[in-house]
Amino acid sequence: MLQNKQIIMRTFNGYLDFLSESQPALSPDAACQVAALLTQAEFNLQMAENSRKS
Repeated sequence: MLQNKQIIMRTFNGYLDFLSESQPALSPDAACQVAALLTQAEFNLQMAENSRKS
């Protein structure tokens, strides 16, 4: 579980870094919301792929 949390945090921070560089006009709150949505979408895709493989 801790490993999953670390992966999710790294993914979120990666999206946040990307957004701050590529979309500097976004407010910090908006950037956090977008990063969270992208992280959730990626997590959902991974879960769907894993359940399809089982």
